[in-house]
Amino acid sequence: MMTKLDIEARKPVIVKWDKPLLSSGEVTEGVMAGQAKEFLTRIEEKSELLGMLRYVEMEGETQDIQTLRVKPVLQSAEKLTGNVGAQVDTITSLPEAVPTILKTTLKAHYFTAFTKVAKSFMVTNIEKEDFLAKYESLLAPGCAFSAEQIAVFGKKISPNTSDSTGYKNLDGILAQLDAVASVYLDASTHAVIDATGPQGHYGVHWNSASAETDKTEFIDIHAGEGYDVLPQIDAMLNQFTKQKGRRKSAYIFVSSQLSAVMIAEASKRETDGGDRLLFNDNGNMMFRGREVVPLDVLDNPVNDYGDVCIIADPDSIGYGPVMEAESEAEYKTELKGYLTSVDYMFDVALIFPQDVLYAKVDYTAKPSS
Repeated sequence: MMTKLDIEARKPVIVKWDKPLLSSGEVTEGVMAGQAKEFLTRIEEKSELLGMLRYVEMEGETQDIQTLRVKPVLQSAEKLTGNVGAQVDTITSLPEAVPTILKTTLKAHYFTAFTKVAKSFMVTNIEKEDFLAKYESLLAPGCAFSAEQIAVFGKKISPNTSDSTGYKNLDGILAQLDAVASVYLDASTHAVIDATGPQGHYGVHWNSASAETDKTEFIDIHAGEGYDVLPQIDAMLNQFTKQKGRRKSAYIFVSSQLSAVMIAEASKRETDGGDRLLFNDNGNMMFRGREVVPLDVLDNPVNDYGDVCIIADPDSIGYGPVMEAESEAEYKTELKGYLTSVDYMFDVALIFPQDVLYAKVDYTAKPSS
């Protein structure tokens, strides 16, 4: 329990509000004995990536996104008029600028989180009735981070499964990129169908010598001891450019661990080249003119994914919530307490796959030669 000396020393309080008052009349830490008049709160992680994605306002559970891309090439009009100015041919005789029109469908999925707060706790905690409002204000941004995890690492499974984990309710960005990678190679010849098409998963190739049934392999970013990671990120950027990704609008999204490895390596390089150590006004490292953005969500992978590096133009990924995270609380007599829940309904979709590319990151040390 808190002592007078603890309070005078301003020691931190470990909030253990799930424990009741002791029968002796003493109180547990955080219940009526905090060093402040209110709970000191902390949200573990906050959403960062969702706010950068293209916001698609959804009016219902399903929303179609129509996408249009066109790259016109100017043609010589002299073929039409000739040298003397007379019309000799029609404009349709020239190559046509053909737009690419695609449709992507967002299908929102329903998510929820809840907490039971005992009536007795509302009487004994240091904030009394104000506690519930404060707790609700923490739940919504916390759930937004969980939604970001689902948006990145989600992998859909059969709806008939008993697993209610939200991470398995929809296909997130990485799962959709895996689907892009699955059609990068011809199904029969295993040759690259279009070398300038999107890879999805970096370095898609076929290993004919492998004994595995699925011989599709990818290139990892090797960031373990003994490896130089910056040239590998550079090669991944070159592939992003090769597949016609919008490099000028792209960010390099990394975990805190990979960011630390990149900074440590860059700080040792004394060249004046484009890979020298630079930081922008946000405090983020710049590499080849692209901002390296560490994301909390990449520090917390779920499903079968580990550490990954993502190069993306965020505007090419659609995030469509039917409603923002909202919470509600109601007193339940049968629970002798308050039931507080947060509801969220959203989907995420690749709009232009050529503007997004990811690679797995391996921290295994380089074998000694």
